[in-house]
Amino acid sequence: MFDNLARACCRLCFGGVMRPTCQQHMQGSLLRPVPIPQPFRPLSRSVRRSRRVHRCPPSAVAVQDIVNTIQSSPVFSGAVATTVVGALAAALWGLSQASTMAEGSQPGLEVQSVQSSQPTSRKDAVLVFGASGRLGKQVVAELVGAGRHVVATSHKADKLEQAFAGETAEGPGHLYFENCVDITDSAALMSKELWQGISQVVTTVGPAFGRQPDGGMGYIDNMTSERVDAEGISNIAKAAEHFLPAQRFQPEVEQVLSMRSAADLEVWEKLDDTIMGGKSGSYLQTAEDLHGFQGDYKDKQPYDFEGSVWRGETITDGGGFCGARTKMLDLNLQRFDGISLRVKGDGQTYKFNLKTADQMNVPESTYQAQYDTIDGEWVTVYMPWHEFVPVTRAQYDSKAKPLDPAQVKQIGLVLSRFHYNSLPNQRFKPGNFELQIADGIAGFKHERPCILMVSSAAVERNAIIGDDLEARKKDIPIVQLNPGGTLNHKYTGETAVRGSGLPYSVLRSTGITDKTEGGPFLLEAYQGDTISGNISRHELARLVVTALSTPEATGKTIEVRRSEAADAKGKSDSAAQLQRLFYSSTQDRSRAQIGLAPMPKPVPPPPPPTEERTKEILADDRVQAVQSRERKERSNSNGNGASSNGVQGKQSRDSEARGAQTAVTN
Repeated sequence: MFDNLARACCRLCFGGVMRPTCQQHMQGSLLRPVPIPQPFRPLSRSVRRSRRVHRCPPSAVAVQDIVNTIQSSPVFSGAVATTVVGALAAALWGLSQASTMAEGSQPGLEVQSVQSSQPTSRKDAVLVFGASGRLGKQVVAELVGAGRHVVATSHKADKLEQAFAGETAEGPGHLYFENCVDITDSAALMSKELWQGISQVVTTVGPAFGRQPDGGMGYIDNMTSERVDAEGISNIAKAAEHFLPAQRFQPEVEQVLSMRSAADLEVWEKLDDTIMGGKSGSYLQTAEDLHGFQGDYKDKQPYDFEGSVWRGETITDGGGFCGARTKMLDLNLQRFDGISLRVKGDGQTYKFNLKTADQMNVPESTYQAQYDTIDGEWVTVYMPWHEFVPVTRAQYDSKAKPLDPAQVKQIGLVLSRFHYNSLPNQRFKPGNFELQIADGIAGFKHERPCILMVSSAAVERNAIIGDDLEARKKDIPIVQLNPGGTLNHKYTGETAVRGSGLPYSVLRSTGITDKTEGGPFLLEAYQGDTISGNISRHELARLVVTALSTPEATGKTIEVRRSEAADAKGKSDSAAQLQRLFYSSTQDRSRAQIGLAPMPKPVPPPPPPTEERTKEILADDRVQAVQSRERKERSNSNGNGASSNGVQGKQSRDSEARGAQTAVTN
């Protein structure tokens, strides 16, 4: 009975994949390390590694005291205590290091290590906590493949050498090892050497549970969820705030094209609808030159800023647009995240054009972004690259490539009665217009997340439920069980990250699975902690790397899962699609704007369910549906002509190791 209980518990936490240590416990013997589940992107070319030698303190293992306490509890006893607490509390959602008992060099991973010279210093590196875990290894692989320098940490000596043995890295990134880094020791994290050259931090840590030297099961080195998820993450956040550069939380702006003097404006020329028989007209002059202006603008006060004024009259008869553009330029704007303007307008919506090298021979093609003005008020406009739409004759060009900011050759200003695809500009007003532009055209660069935490779905709803037992009974099984208060401790860690004073990002994983049948899968992101589902480590690692390079991931907490739509199977997210998961979400400080309440306060863990209540939870129809599906899979497997009992047994065990976390947690 307890074997079945353990399997169900694992599926509730890990999305249907039993961890090796759980299987070992039930079978009564240690199994050999399991291969890295596919799809894993092995480090496949050359990796440059640096290893800092630390003297690890002797392990002070207080696990047996914890196990004794659990086993003597009136709630759990004997095998139930070991099975339930071990399978659930140690590694909720598959993020913990419980599986590290079965990690190390991976059999069947055919890669060749290549040695190379070591650099003298590291720069703009990502510090990864939990790098020797199954998720951590995926994150390291994706980062190195993306060309990042990575500092991988582990709390045990030589654990990283074992975890990455025989593997090499693809890309120009450099992999550094920092062994004996104990995140539960706040003093140990305050080492300047550890933080040398670090610009971003990723945490993929979790409690460590496995077999003890005496053959029993318990927390390894007393790495409980409270110590790791709550205290450890809080220590990381404090150290990061101390060592990482102070953040402005405002974009860095740099002028790329001055518009202050008459000489600056010599590069500009007008492009009104008169080129197609229209009657609109405009001109661009410096604010200084327009001090003595006359005509329809004579009631204006003298300008008190440095920059230029674009003004004119739009007439809808025969066209309905005015424009100004530069002559051929040679601008490499790749170091920026977009274009910034400081403007005072008249309440209309204007357009900003960028033309790249491959468009110079196609007059009708350009990239356009739109921005709103407030009548009579100065506003700062930020137009990120992804907002620039490829258009041909003002129609969206679906075949065009995304804007390449390194190839910008021309800049333009536009006011048109049209939006895109012949739709009307709702804020267009025919007649006189005026746009004041302070200083000129600038590029901007937003901050990226300095600290990223991989957390778990269900932590927020668990905090909201608190000690409301009736509400807890109505929620998904993992919230009802909340083994070891893990959901509470992870949420405490999240709160520390959000309160660190650094730009942050929190990714809440749903059930982590190794199941790839039917894949690849498109991913979905939500906010408010109302979803369940599953996601693979490979998919989650890709999202981590995307978030680190995406300004729109900053200050946000999102839940992620594979899309459950039928037409989402067999498709893989592009880099742009992964970024859009962050574009469409809102910052935590602005949750009220999308109808979400502020983040709740952390609360203490509730009393654990009784043994009788635990059995009721595991008898839930959703859990039973998973077990029924597995029995069917085993039956089909055994009926496929396997002639050996050994083969049939292996197929049965493989089937047992699969599950459907979505069905369990819906």
